[in-house]
Amino acid sequence: MRSDVIVYFDYLCPYAWRGAELAELVTGQTGLIFEWRLFSLVQSNSTEPDYQIWNDRVDDTDPSGNRGLLPFLASLAARRQGRDAEDAFRLTLQRARFKDHATYGLQDIMKAAEACGLAADRFRHDLDDPELRTQLAQEHHQAACANVFGTPTFRFKDTGDTAYLRLRELPHDAAEAVELFGRHRSLLSDYPYLETVKRPRNGSN
Repeated sequence: MRSDVIVYFDYLCPYAWRGAELAELVTGQTGLIFEWRLFSLVQSNSTEPDYQIWNDRVDDTDPSGNRGLLPFLASLAARRQGRDAEDAFRLTLQRARFKDHATYGLQDIMKAAEACGLAADRFRHDLDDPELRTQLAQEHHQAACANVFGTPTFRFKDTGDTAYLRLRELPHDAAEAVELFGRHRSLLSDYPYLETVKRPRNGSN
């Protein structure tokens, strides 16, 4: 299935949500197709040598979704209903979390699934499939092998250029989003030796 840009993301990350909103604006204006892949920051940052988030027990009431595990599994369950279904679910869930302050407990995840039209019985059945944990482990390890360290990380498939992109706030409109994304891409391709550009921070997001 065609995709132009791979995005590695974590449901717990507000920057990944802003990256998703940026991609949504860019898609509408350019037709670029984004493919979303899972990367657990909790797993990546763990100092426990034997820790594996995909082996954690799920508590349906945990507002963090077991440190992101439940929304990851839900995303993979939605994927089984097609890429469009997965994309709609992912963005609905991210918006619910970071715009409406919802949780990643099972109740809010089921609300997001219903809101974007997923087949509820199939979704709930797939959510309980242990194979999803294997898929999550594989996807995370693939990202780690690609040296992903933060989210969102964008990889342009035609050039292989890959970079973490962190936005403090969203562009004002679609035109600004397209310009920003185009300049980001050009910066990577025109200056392959450029490694880091980072503004000083005042302690806020």
